[in-house]
Amino acid sequence: MGTSLISRSLKKINKPADTGFFVSKPQTKGPMRPRLEFELLDQISLGENIWVFAITGGPCSGKTSGLAYLEEKLTARGYKVLIVPESATKLISGGILPWEMATSQFQRGILVDTLAVEQVFFEAARYYRNHGKKVIVLCDRGTKDGEAYMGKDPYARLLKSFDYSENELCDQRYHAVFHLRTAAIGAEKFFTLENNKARKETLEEARALDERTLEAWQRHPHPRVIDNSTDFAGKMHRLFAEISAVLGDPVPLEIEDKFLILKIRPEDIIVPFHTAHIIQNYLVSPQKGDEYRVRARSDGEGTTYFYTVKTEIEPGVRAEKERLVDSREYHSLLSLRDPECVEIRKKRISFFWRDQYYEVDLFESPDPTLTLMEAERTDRNSSLQTPPFIPVIRNVTGSKEYSNKEIARKK
Repeated sequence: MGTSLISRSLKKINKPADTGFFVSKPQTKGPMRPRLEFELLDQISLGENIWVFAITGGPCSGKTSGLAYLEEKLTARGYKVLIVPESATKLISGGILPWEMATSQFQRGILVDTLAVEQVFFEAARYYRNHGKKVIVLCDRGTKDGEAYMGKDPYARLLKSFDYSENELCDQRYHAVFHLRTAAIGAEKFFTLENNKARKETLEEARALDERTLEAWQRHPHPRVIDNSTDFAGKMHRLFAEISAVLGDPVPLEIEDKFLILKIRPEDIIVPFHTAHIIQNYLVSPQKGDEYRVRARSDGEGTTYFYTVKTEIEPGVRAEKERLVDSREYHSLLSLRDPECVEIRKKRISFFWRDQYYEVDLFESPDPTLTLMEAERTDRNSSLQTPPFIPVIRNVTGSKEYSNKEIARKK
């Protein structure tokens, strides 16, 4: 892996191909013209004071209104807000119709367009940041949305044809993903496609597409669902609150409900899930009360590295700042490991249930008998019902002995 993931260029998209469009073929006559090639930017190469958020969801979910709402609110807070337009709507409005061609061909065009247009906005974000601005890039959908329309295996083959991984185009590309539920789920009387001529889904199709989109993005480390449990004004308020929490504006609150559960097998999870392997190490903290750590998160698509600082405000409520680091910085930070702590290794199963994101950790070391489940929330007052297929022993929220830091302490 390493830095090669960061320095890939879109020249792979320009390789010859017999199918699809937006793919350059080599000239056979006349002088060779230079091809458009550029670095594929991600969180690390963008650097500080730039945040990239994917705003996605099902049909008639409020994305268009949500983007306008966020632009106004975030601009008022002093951010430079850039909004990346949705590729599918742009292509359909231009006459490239998905019902007139193979799905794989249409989605290939969307992926190429998404990468190219996002690149323009990412480069603009660096320009504004270099001139003293704090920049937020709001992407109207993102690279993983195509999976909801193609299916998991065809989407994987599409990425492979470009020599990209899901790790590159999902985990490392967007700081967080916000999924707005379609009005077809919980707000049926407001479901309409009149404001988007590019959409033709029925109520049932919208629900199915919403679920597939949610499933496509569940591998991301920071997905959030904005449901229809309130009126639309409340939905927008909750979207803004979730983004504020990620930004740390003014303080990002990470509220964890933690449960001790019986050991389970992946096949016990009856909803779509994503599995990753976590290696976590705690570092010496320069300030008492703070918690510094690094972790490597791996799956079949590659490894992503994180550096996190947490400050506890009260039991179960902590201020958190996290950023992506490359392999070199990760291994450098490991030299600062806390000698009083051992390395934690665990398998993490992540899934959505009733619009809540859950993480089940099956520890491999130091205690292979331990299994915990967490639900991360920003709303302290919302009720939480645990999934019925998870055998909960008891709620251990706020119990120090079940904190990862305490589990890592040498006994």
